[in-house]
Amino acid sequence: MRAPTVSILIPTFNRAHYVGDAIASALAQTLADTEVIVVDDGSTDATPDLIARFSDTRLRYVRHDANRGIPETRNTALAAARGDYIAWLDSDDTARPTRLQKQVEFLRDNPAIAMVGSAAGKMNIDGSPKRGSRMPPLSPPMIAAWLLFRSAFQQSSITGRADILKAYRYDPRYRVCEDVDMFVRLQRDHDLANLPDILIDRRLHPEQTVRQFRGEILTSRQTLIQPMLASLQIDATTEDVERHVLLGFADLRDADVDGAFLAWARDWLARLRHANDATHVFDKDALATASDYFWLLACRALIPKIGRTQAIKAFLTRLPTNLLGSNARQWARSALPTYLPSASRRSAQ
Repeated sequence: MRAPTVSILIPTFNRAHYVGDAIASALAQTLADTEVIVVDDGSTDATPDLIARFSDTRLRYVRHDANRGIPETRNTALAAARGDYIAWLDSDDTARPTRLQKQVEFLRDNPAIAMVGSAAGKMNIDGSPKRGSRMPPLSPPMIAAWLLFRSAFQQSSITGRADILKAYRYDPRYRVCEDVDMFVRLQRDHDLANLPDILIDRRLHPEQTVRQFRGEILTSRQTLIQPMLASLQIDATTEDVERHVLLGFADLRDADVDGAFLAWARDWLARLRHANDATHVFDKDALATASDYFWLLACRALIPKIGRTQAIKAFLTRLPTNLLGSNARQWARSALPTYLPSASRRSAQ
């Protein structure tokens, strides 16, 4: 049997109320030379019955007899994939019709890039569009620097070369953050990129992993970040590591931090950049831009806790001048069309 161009991998567990939308979006891609592999991690809901309703011969269903967890489910999917490229899609998200066409064309035009992601739109629990989008870092240097703080990819958006991705299996030690661990390991050996186009939509709902396992995510990120800080030869205390993870966490406003956290963050970001000047682990401008971005987010997030005036005063003690630098300007030029209403409508077609 001839191998398809792309294997679309959809891991799922008890998501019968969402996974049908994910499958339908995968089968509706303008690049039709695909296989869609759903790996069911021992669901106890109506997932098997739902899968049986699809008659498309491109759909393959693999089922674990018992729940094994996200990393093992992803590894089962990797082993089953036969395509030249592998595309991931979480079972509660959807792919826009031109996603694979754009990403495969990009990878063919850029042979040095091993994996590419994209910007992401948002949708409500019922699948209706939700205002807002998430724009990732785009270039390999920016992605490397971004990973020092948080994930540089939406897992549902990534497409990569199968021969490379299959060599980076997911570590079962990470029940959560298994994707970030893989991104970090992959980035050490290969150039990675993101497209500014919105090619997937993430469903926001109470069952999301980031909402259910917040504490475990923070702990896993602390484990993942320590080797990266060690590569900078920076003397980080346990408190530094804990605070660093919070600095990159999306829900900093919900963390137990106050104005003292901003004073620490200002000094810590300066230490990171100074250490990088000596070790040259990251592109200097890329790390400076990422540092300025997360400093801006931290000051904004603490407004409800310390007040707008105090947050602005803290912000002015460390002006994010690198957000006007070359990396930031390139990001803005690429991202701007996505945020224009006419471009957003076109990207959804």
